[in-house]
This record gives sequence, structure tokens and C-alpha cells, in this order.
Amino acid sequence: MTAESAQRVARVLLVGKRARVLDELGRALQHLGMEVIQETDLDRARTTVDGASVDVVALGRAVRGAKREAVVTALKAQNPGLKVVDGLAPIPPLLVAQIQEAVSSPPGSARIVSSAMYEQVNNRVVLMMTRPAEVGVVLHRLDPLYRIHQTPLFAGRLGDGRQNIPIGRKIGRGERYLVVRADQQTSVHQVH
Repeated sequence: MTAESAQRVARVLLVGKRARVLDELGRALQHLGMEVIQETDLDRARTTVDGASVDVVALGRAVRGAKREAVVTALKAQNPGLKVVDGLAPIPPLLVAQIQEAVSSPPGSARIVSSAMYEQVNNRVVLMMTRPAEVGVVLHRLDPLYRIHQTPLFAGRLGDGRQNIPIGRKIGRGERYLVVRADQQTSVHQVH
């Protein structure tokens, strides 16, 4: 990464059907210093947004199939280096983490956290670390009634290799996602 690209502000296009979620997400990204464009109309996102003016397009999970492909194809035609983030769930802090991961995390072998999982039988999170780092782990959950839950699980220094983080209480049912921040890198992991 060059000094110029490290200093440049990330430009993000948010595309989704729920304006409330886009507004909350947009405010959070702007607070982090990113430039944000929001669009709830897929045709406008495809035809009026200049793909060269954005670094990342983040698509809500309702944007799928042929409509998703049309938006991505049109924007990538103008910007082949465009990063695409498919939103995992309508949980703004989770989506922020996904966008941070797209903007700042290095490829594969340079990542501090190579994998993360939740072992339900042992009620613990297992991280595979490539080197020691200051780590924060938060579990985001969308329960069967679509209520959002956020549970901080760990904050502190971890070494390299396999790291087991016990969880003091049972984690409820629903969609589960881990957000792991290790030094300056963010990674998002869907867990079962």
C-alpha cells in the first residue's frame, strides 16, 4: 500500500432497501472518516453513480441475484478495482466491520487472524492467529425474531497459533457473526 492510498479517504456506496439501516450505517462510516453515498433505488445505483468515484460498494442482503449482478457489473466496468461487500445481516456495526475489512485488511497470509469459529459444544471462540496482537472480539447475533444482540467477548493481548476464548454464558439461537479486531485489522466471520 502506498502512502497516498493509506492517506486517501475511503469512498463507499451503500445500496439497500431499508433507508433506516442505510442512514445509521452511513453516519457510522462518516464518523470513521469515510465518504458515503446512499442509494435505495437499484436502477439509480446502476445508472447514475460513477463507479470510478467509489472504492467499495456495500450491498444489503436484500440485493441479490440478477439485480445485484447488474449493479456490480455496471460499477466494475467503470472501476475494475472496486471492492464488493455483500451485507451479512441488517446489523449496522457488523456492516461497518465488513466495510472496514474490505477497505483496510491485507490479503490472505498477511492477515493476523486467519480464521475464527464458535465451538458450541465447548462454548468458546477459537481464533487462529498468525502473530501476537491486541485483540477485541464481539459476537453479533440476529435472533429468530430479528432482534439484534451484541456481546463483547474478549479484549486483550493474544499470542500466535490457536487461541481459545471461553464464553461465560450460552449464546442464543439465530444468525451469529464474530467481529475480530487485531491491531489495525478487522475481520468478520459467520459462525454456526
